[in-house]
Amino acid sequence: MTANASAPPARIGMVGVGRMGSGVLARLTPSGPVAAFDTDPTRREVVSGAGGVWMDSVAAVAQVSDVFITVLPGPDEAGAVMNEALPALRSGALWLDLTSGDPVRVADLATEAAERGIEAVAAPMGGGPADAAAGTLVFYVGGSSDPVARAEPILRELSPDGGIRVCGPNPSDGPTVKLLANALWFANAVAATEALLIGQAQGLAPQHLQALLADSAGSSTALTQHLPRMFEGDYLASFGIDRVVEELGTVAALARSTSTASPMLDASADLHRQALARFGPVPGELLGARLIEELAGRYLR
Repeated sequence: MTANASAPPARIGMVGVGRMGSGVLARLTPSGPVAAFDTDPTRREVVSGAGGVWMDSVAAVAQVSDVFITVLPGPDEAGAVMNEALPALRSGALWLDLTSGDPVRVADLATEAAERGIEAVAAPMGGGPADAAAGTLVFYVGGSSDPVARAEPILRELSPDGGIRVCGPNPSDGPTVKLLANALWFANAVAATEALLIGQAQGLAPQHLQALLADSAGSSTALTQHLPRMFEGDYLASFGIDRVVEELGTVAALARSTSTASPMLDASADLHRQALARFGPVPGELLGARLIEELAGRYLR
Protein backbone atom coordinates (compact mmCIF):
# COMPACT_ATOMS: atom_id res chain seq x y z
CA MET A 1 0.00 0.00 0.00
CA THR A 2 2.93 2.35 -0.37
CA ALA A 3 3.74 4.64 -3.25
CA ASN A 4 7.26 3.19 -3.51
CA ALA A 5 7.09 -0.49 -4.47
CA SER A 6 10.66 -1.10 -3.23
CA ALA A 7 9.93 0.16 0.28
CA PRO A 8 8.67 -2.21 2.98
CA PRO A 9 4.88 -2.16 3.46
CA ALA A 10 3.63 0.45 5.87
CA ARG A 11 2.51 -0.95 9.19
CA ILE A 12 -1.12 0.09 9.57
CA GLY A 13 -2.95 0.59 12.84
CA MET A 14 -6.57 1.53 13.27
CA VAL A 15 -8.78 2.69 16.12
CA GLY A 16 -12.55 2.52 15.73
CA VAL A 17 -14.15 -0.70 14.52
CA GLY A 18 -17.81 0.26 14.65
CA ARG A 19 -20.39 0.40 11.86
CA MET A 20 -18.04 2.25 9.51
CA GLY A 21 -14.73 1.01 10.82
CA SER A 22 -15.58 -2.66 10.45
CA GLY A 23 -16.04 -2.23 6.70
CA VAL A 24 -12.87 -0.17 6.45
CA LEU A 25 -10.88 -2.82 8.30
CA ALA A 26 -12.21 -5.64 6.13
CA ARG A 27 -11.03 -3.83 3.00
CA LEU A 28 -7.54 -3.19 4.36
CA THR A 29 -6.60 -6.57 5.81
CA PRO A 30 -6.29 -8.46 2.49
CA SER A 31 -3.23 -6.31 1.69
CA GLY A 32 -1.50 -6.95 5.00
CA PRO A 33 -1.99 -7.16 8.77
CA VAL A 34 -3.77 -4.30 10.52
CA ALA A 35 -3.44 -3.72 14.26
CA ALA A 36 -6.79 -2.55 15.64
CA PHE A 37 -8.53 -1.44 18.82
CA ASP A 38 -11.99 -0.28 19.82
CA THR A 39 -13.25 0.91 23.19
CA ASP A 40 -16.01 -1.70 22.90
CA PRO A 41 -14.27 -4.99 23.76
CA THR A 42 -16.93 -6.99 21.92
CA ARG A 43 -15.43 -5.65 18.67
CA ARG A 44 -12.45 -7.98 19.21
CA GLU A 45 -14.38 -10.67 17.34
CA VAL A 46 -15.02 -8.29 14.45
CA VAL A 47 -11.30 -7.53 14.24
CA SER A 48 -10.27 -11.18 14.26
CA GLY A 49 -13.03 -12.08 11.80
CA ALA A 50 -11.72 -9.47 9.37
CA GLY A 51 -8.16 -10.75 9.68
CA GLY A 52 -6.94 -7.93 11.90
CA VAL A 53 -4.78 -8.13 15.00
CA TRP A 54 -6.52 -7.01 18.19
CA MET A 55 -4.52 -4.71 20.46
CA ASP A 56 -5.35 -3.85 24.06
CA SER A 57 -5.21 -0.04 23.89
CA VAL A 58 -4.94 3.02 21.67
CA ALA A 59 -1.30 3.44 22.67
CA ALA A 60 -0.52 -0.17 21.76
CA VAL A 61 -1.86 0.40 18.25
CA ALA A 62 0.01 3.69 17.91
CA GLN A 63 3.32 2.15 18.95
CA VAL A 64 3.30 -0.32 16.04
CA SER A 65 1.88 2.01 13.37
CA ASP A 66 3.54 3.76 10.47
CA VAL A 67 0.05 4.87 9.43
CA PHE A 68 -2.43 5.40 12.27
CA ILE A 69 -6.07 5.47 11.09
CA THR A 70 -8.96 6.78 13.17
CA VAL A 71 -12.58 5.93 12.27
CA LEU A 72 -14.57 7.43 15.14
CA PRO A 73 -18.11 8.70 15.76
CA GLY A 74 -17.21 12.38 16.12
CA PRO A 75 -14.75 15.06 17.24
CA ASP A 76 -14.94 14.31 20.98
CA GLU A 77 -13.98 10.70 20.44
CA ALA A 78 -11.23 11.64 17.98
CA GLY A 79 -9.78 14.14 20.44
CA ALA A 80 -9.73 11.60 23.26
CA VAL A 81 -8.05 8.97 21.09
CA MET A 82 -5.39 11.33 19.76
CA ASN A 83 -4.55 12.59 23.24
CA GLU A 84 -3.48 9.00 23.96
CA ALA A 85 -2.05 8.22 20.53
CA LEU A 86 0.15 11.22 19.79
CA PRO A 87 2.67 10.57 22.59
CA ALA A 88 2.94 6.93 21.46
CA LEU A 89 3.35 7.52 17.71
CA ARG A 90 6.90 7.67 16.40
CA SER A 91 8.25 10.68 14.53
CA GLY A 92 7.62 10.17 10.82
CA ALA A 93 4.29 8.41 11.28
CA LEU A 94 1.14 9.48 9.43
CA TRP A 95 -2.18 10.07 11.14
CA LEU A 96 -5.05 9.44 8.70
CA ASP A 97 -8.33 10.61 10.22
CA LEU A 98 -11.50 9.30 8.55
CA THR A 99 -13.77 10.81 11.22
CA SER A 100 -16.33 13.50 10.40
CA GLY A 101 -14.77 16.03 12.71
CA ASP A 102 -14.62 19.66 13.73
CA PRO A 103 -12.19 21.53 11.43
CA VAL A 104 -10.90 23.69 14.29
CA ARG A 105 -10.13 20.69 16.49
CA VAL A 106 -8.60 18.80 13.56
CA ALA A 107 -6.33 21.79 12.89
CA ASP A 108 -5.26 21.90 16.54
CA LEU A 109 -4.49 18.18 16.63
CA ALA A 110 -2.62 18.37 13.32
CA THR A 111 -0.49 21.19 14.72
CA GLU A 112 0.33 19.15 17.79
CA ALA A 113 1.13 16.17 15.58
CA ALA A 114 3.49 18.28 13.44
CA GLU A 115 5.32 19.42 16.55
CA ARG A 116 6.01 15.74 17.24
CA GLY A 117 7.15 15.06 13.66
CA ILE A 118 3.89 13.32 12.73
CA GLU A 119 2.12 14.08 9.44
CA ALA A 120 -1.66 14.42 9.30
CA VAL A 121 -4.32 13.94 6.65
CA ALA A 122 -8.03 14.29 7.37
CA ALA A 123 -10.32 12.44 4.96
CA PRO A 124 -13.86 12.21 6.37
CA MET A 125 -16.07 9.71 4.62
CA GLY A 126 -19.19 10.23 2.56
CA GLY A 127 -21.45 7.19 2.60
CA GLY A 128 -22.72 4.61 5.03
CA PRO A 129 -21.70 1.18 6.34
CA ALA A 130 -22.74 -0.53 3.11
CA ASP A 131 -20.45 1.80 1.14
CA ALA A 132 -17.58 1.10 3.53
CA ALA A 133 -17.99 -2.63 2.96
CA ALA A 134 -18.45 -2.30 -0.82
CA GLY A 135 -15.62 0.16 -1.43
CA THR A 136 -17.88 2.94 -2.66
CA LEU A 137 -17.09 5.59 -0.07
CA VAL A 138 -16.22 9.17 -1.02
CA PHE A 139 -13.34 10.81 0.87
CA TYR A 140 -12.98 14.57 1.37
CA VAL A 141 -9.22 14.87 1.73
CA GLY A 142 -7.34 17.69 3.42
CA GLY A 143 -3.58 17.82 3.77
CA SER A 144 -0.36 18.89 2.12
CA SER A 145 0.88 17.04 -0.95
CA ASP A 146 3.40 14.63 0.59
CA PRO A 147 1.15 13.29 3.38
CA VAL A 148 -1.75 13.02 0.93
CA ALA A 149 0.48 11.00 -1.42
CA ARG A 150 1.24 8.65 1.50
CA ALA A 151 -2.45 8.30 2.32
CA GLU A 152 -3.68 7.87 -1.25
CA PRO A 153 -2.83 4.15 -1.70
CA ILE A 154 -4.81 3.35 1.44
CA LEU A 155 -7.74 5.48 0.34
CA ARG A 156 -7.70 3.68 -3.01
CA GLU A 157 -7.96 0.37 -1.20
CA LEU A 158 -11.10 1.75 0.44
CA SER A 159 -12.52 3.33 -2.73
CA PRO A 160 -11.07 1.65 -5.83
CA ASP A 161 -13.25 3.56 -8.29
CA GLY A 162 -11.79 6.94 -7.39
CA GLY A 163 -13.98 8.40 -4.67
CA ILE A 164 -11.16 10.68 -3.53
CA ARG A 165 -11.83 14.43 -3.46
CA VAL A 166 -8.78 16.54 -2.59
CA CYS A 167 -10.15 19.65 -0.89
CA GLY A 168 -7.11 21.71 0.09
CA PRO A 169 -3.63 21.76 1.63
CA ASN A 170 -4.73 21.90 5.27
CA PRO A 171 -5.99 18.85 7.20
CA SER A 172 -8.99 20.95 8.27
CA ASP A 173 -10.06 21.49 4.64
CA GLY A 174 -11.47 17.98 4.28
CA PRO A 175 -13.71 18.19 7.35
CA THR A 176 -14.87 21.66 6.31
CA VAL A 177 -16.06 20.46 2.90
CA LYS A 178 -17.67 17.33 4.38
CA LEU A 179 -19.54 19.37 7.00
CA LEU A 180 -20.85 21.81 4.38
CA ALA A 181 -21.91 18.94 2.13
CA ASN A 182 -23.82 17.36 5.00
CA ALA A 183 -25.37 20.68 6.02
CA LEU A 184 -26.72 21.15 2.50
CA TRP A 185 -28.04 17.58 2.45
CA PHE A 186 -29.88 18.05 5.76
CA ALA A 187 -31.39 21.35 4.56
CA ASN A 188 -32.35 19.90 1.18
CA ALA A 189 -34.00 16.90 2.83
CA VAL A 190 -36.30 18.96 5.03
CA ALA A 191 -37.08 21.48 2.27
CA ALA A 192 -37.97 18.67 -0.15
CA THR A 193 -40.21 17.09 2.50
CA GLU A 194 -42.08 20.37 2.87
CA ALA A 195 -42.51 20.59 -0.91
CA LEU A 196 -43.85 17.03 -1.14
CA LEU A 197 -46.32 17.64 1.70
CA ILE A 198 -47.56 20.85 0.06
CA GLY A 199 -48.10 18.97 -3.19
CA GLN A 200 -49.81 16.12 -1.36
CA ALA A 201 -52.23 18.63 0.18
CA GLN A 202 -53.02 19.81 -3.34
CA GLY A 203 -53.98 16.30 -4.37
CA LEU A 204 -50.71 15.12 -5.93
CA ALA A 205 -49.46 11.63 -5.07
CA PRO A 206 -46.13 12.02 -3.25
CA GLN A 207 -44.36 9.34 -5.31
CA HIS A 208 -45.47 10.94 -8.57
CA LEU A 209 -44.51 14.41 -7.38
CA GLN A 210 -41.12 13.17 -6.18
CA ALA A 211 -40.38 11.75 -9.63
CA LEU A 212 -41.35 15.04 -11.30
CA LEU A 213 -39.30 17.18 -8.92
CA ALA A 214 -36.32 14.83 -9.20
CA ASP A 215 -36.23 15.71 -12.91
CA SER A 216 -36.47 19.44 -12.32
CA ALA A 217 -34.28 22.41 -11.44
CA GLY A 218 -35.18 21.77 -7.80
CA SER A 219 -33.60 18.32 -7.72
CA SER A 220 -31.08 17.22 -5.08
CA THR A 221 -29.44 14.01 -3.94
CA ALA A 222 -31.72 14.01 -0.90
CA LEU A 223 -34.78 14.22 -3.15
CA THR A 224 -33.65 11.67 -5.72
CA GLN A 225 -31.94 9.04 -3.59
CA HIS A 226 -33.02 9.32 0.03
CA LEU A 227 -36.48 10.80 0.51
CA PRO A 228 -38.12 7.93 -1.42
CA ARG A 229 -37.11 5.74 1.52
CA MET A 230 -39.68 7.64 3.57
CA PHE A 231 -42.45 6.18 1.42
CA GLU A 232 -41.70 2.90 3.25
CA GLY A 233 -41.32 4.59 6.64
CA ASP A 234 -37.49 4.42 6.53
CA TYR A 235 -35.83 7.46 8.17
CA LEU A 236 -32.23 6.30 7.55
CA ALA A 237 -31.15 4.77 10.84
CA SER A 238 -27.46 4.66 9.86
CA PHE A 239 -26.73 8.07 11.43
CA GLY A 240 -28.02 9.53 14.70
CA ILE A 241 -30.09 12.71 14.87
CA ASP A 242 -27.82 13.80 17.72
CA ARG A 243 -24.87 13.63 15.33
CA VAL A 244 -26.84 15.66 12.78
CA VAL A 245 -27.37 18.36 15.39
CA GLU A 246 -23.72 18.22 16.43
CA GLU A 247 -22.55 18.72 12.84
CA LEU A 248 -24.98 21.58 12.20
CA GLY A 249 -23.79 23.22 15.40
CA THR A 250 -20.22 23.01 14.16
CA VAL A 251 -21.23 24.63 10.85
CA ALA A 252 -22.97 27.42 12.76
CA ALA A 253 -19.82 27.97 14.84
CA LEU A 254 -17.73 28.21 11.67
CA ALA A 255 -20.15 30.80 10.29
CA ARG A 256 -20.02 32.85 13.49
CA SER A 257 -16.23 32.72 13.62
CA THR A 258 -16.03 34.34 10.19
CA SER A 259 -19.02 36.70 10.66
CA THR A 260 -20.84 34.92 7.83
CA ALA A 261 -24.62 35.17 7.89
CA SER A 262 -26.26 31.73 7.51
CA PRO A 263 -30.02 32.14 8.09
CA MET A 264 -31.06 29.16 5.95
CA LEU A 265 -28.64 26.72 7.56
CA ASP A 266 -29.48 28.16 10.98
CA ALA A 267 -33.17 27.45 10.33
CA SER A 268 -32.31 23.86 9.39
CA ALA A 269 -30.22 23.50 12.55
CA ASP A 270 -33.10 24.77 14.68
CA LEU A 271 -35.54 22.30 13.13
CA HIS A 272 -33.14 19.40 13.67
CA ARG A 273 -32.67 20.45 17.29
CA GLN A 274 -36.45 20.26 17.65
CA ALA A 275 -36.35 16.78 16.12
CA LEU A 276 -33.69 15.72 18.64
CA ALA A 277 -35.86 17.02 21.48
CA ARG A 278 -38.90 15.20 20.05
CA PHE A 279 -37.36 11.82 19.28
CA GLY A 280 -34.27 11.69 21.49
CA PRO A 281 -30.70 10.73 20.48
CA VAL A 282 -31.72 7.83 18.25
CA PRO A 283 -30.58 6.76 14.78
CA GLY A 284 -32.46 8.54 12.01
CA GLU A 285 -30.84 10.94 9.58
CA LEU A 286 -34.28 11.92 8.25
CA LEU A 287 -35.96 12.53 11.60
CA GLY A 288 -36.04 16.26 10.79
CA ALA A 289 -38.25 15.31 7.83
CA ARG A 290 -40.36 13.10 10.09
CA LEU A 291 -40.90 16.04 12.44
CA ILE A 292 -42.20 18.09 9.49
CA GLU A 293 -44.64 15.27 8.70
CA GLU A 294 -45.87 15.32 12.30
CA LEU A 295 -46.28 19.10 12.24
CA ALA A 296 -48.25 18.81 9.00
CA GLY A 297 -50.38 15.99 10.39
CA ARG A 298 -49.75 13.96 7.21
CA TYR A 299 -47.19 11.39 6.15
CA LEU A 300 -45.61 10.61 2.81
CA ARG A 301 -45.78 6.87 3.30
